[in-house]
Amino acid sequence: MSAQIRAIVWAQFRTIRNYLPRTSWGAILLTLLSLLWYGLFIGLGGALAALLPKAPVSMLQQFLPGGLLGLLIFWQVFPVMTLSSGWSLELNKLLVYPIHTSTLFLVEVLLRLTTAPEAVFVLVGVVIGLQRHPATHGLWPLAVLLFLPFNLFLSLAIREWMLRIFRRKRFRELLVLVIVLISVLPQLLTQTSLGKRVQPFYILISQGSATPWHEFAVTGLGSPTVLSLFAILAWITLAYLFAKRQFARSLMLDFGTAEAPSAKPETQASSKTSPFADFGAYLLGLPARLFHDPYAALIEKELRSLVRTPRFRVVFGMACVFSALIFFPMAFGTTGSRFMARNYLAFINTYGMLIVGDVLLWNIFGFDRRAAQLYFVTPVSLAQVIKAKNLVAAIFIALQTALVTAITLILPVRVALSSILGGLAISLVVALFFMSMGNYASVSNPRPVDPNQTFRRQAGGKTQLILLACYVCMAIPIGLAYLARWATGLEWTFFAVLAFDIFAAAVFYFVALDTAIAKGERNREQIIDALSKGADPIGLGL
Repeated sequence: MSAQIRAIVWAQFRTIRNYLPRTSWGAILLTLLSLLWYGLFIGLGGALAALLPKAPVSMLQQFLPGGLLGLLIFWQVFPVMTLSSGWSLELNKLLVYPIHTSTLFLVEVLLRLTTAPEAVFVLVGVVIGLQRHPATHGLWPLAVLLFLPFNLFLSLAIREWMLRIFRRKRFRELLVLVIVLISVLPQLLTQTSLGKRVQPFYILISQGSATPWHEFAVTGLGSPTVLSLFAILAWITLAYLFAKRQFARSLMLDFGTAEAPSAKPETQASSKTSPFADFGAYLLGLPARLFHDPYAALIEKELRSLVRTPRFRVVFGMACVFSALIFFPMAFGTTGSRFMARNYLAFINTYGMLIVGDVLLWNIFGFDRRAAQLYFVTPVSLAQVIKAKNLVAAIFIALQTALVTAITLILPVRVALSSILGGLAISLVVALFFMSMGNYASVSNPRPVDPNQTFRRQAGGKTQLILLACYVCMAIPIGLAYLARWATGLEWTFFAVLAFDIFAAAVFYFVALDTAIAKGERNREQIIDALSKGADPIGLGL
């Protein structure tokens, strides 16, 4: 087993080592941001290690179970909120090798450490603090470290279960709705009175006997009972069996021997079509009526491929619903911001474009993958391809804008007409800047994306660096519009500056488009090579 693990790790190391020189600046940026983010949680763990020894035992008995419950919720729910599952094995690349199933399971469990390393830092700080407490006895605080494998098994089980659910068309959208509701819940608890009403129930649950967080806390404080030790062993065993079962079922799916969705033979397919299907077919056929080839063919191909792509449908649905709900408590809650309430539509639409950008803007050739080579060998020019993809992106952004505007109008709040018009103008400026930089990022750092895999990596480090420059370029003209309204106190000055911003963003789009086309023509071999690459032995699944 150890030899097989070393082989997997070595193959992954070589893969990363061969790829890193191409994204040196992006890797440096991501490293700095990661150090800043994880440094905050390392500091929190250090603070707990220093403060817990000074806390009275009664306080620890009251708050430690709730803290462990919060840690468990963060570990299991935060990846669901961000559609981030950390590093994971690419089983379809490894199943062809004679690797034992238990080895794959062990590596996958260990990789769950990357799901929420922040929780690991905090847990280690808690253990050190309990170990240094004068009232604890012996090595009992070290038993809290068993909370780590319990969460690892549970995280793996939840991930594999969600991946299987996302493969089912009828359950995928329902699961996305659940994810949206879970993601909005923290904002509702902190920004509305709901948090105070839920707090007693949270305390009651945290103090429940035989629950894993309560029994781990009791054991860590050095006063375990037989029931506590038995409960800890039982919970770890149940989590292990649950993870083992879910992982085995995922392996069966990758082998194609169980639960694989089987297509019905054409002879058994019903000849009847619903009115919705006819209307959808009519809409998808509109490009052929409105444009001439090759634009008509390119636009229709892009529309049909995107609406059939599971990852795009999930992300687009989250962009339309999640963005509207996540900012509602911050804008209209008990501690809501007046500025955010006044610019609510601009906030939610911009955030929605950030969500959908990974599948629509930053990597426009990602879903094409190896098929992108056709763009360089057919009479269709790269300029026509990029323009067609941008037009399709504009269509979906307009649809997203219409949906979030409708949601804004039906919410139980009053939104002024000037706020809606200002939000639409700002959204247009943001969309033009995003498409401009997205075209350049797509030819500078193209990445293949599996359209059937909802948990997939986000934009790479180099793309993040390009987007950071885009944020700066975009913030300056929009900020000038707000500055003009603040300085003059007149609403028309705000819209006058925004009108100029739209013109400037349009000019920037065409200049950036020519730059992206020229770079794409020069680097066609590198683009085709990057899009033709397969997955690593261990991938960053999001």
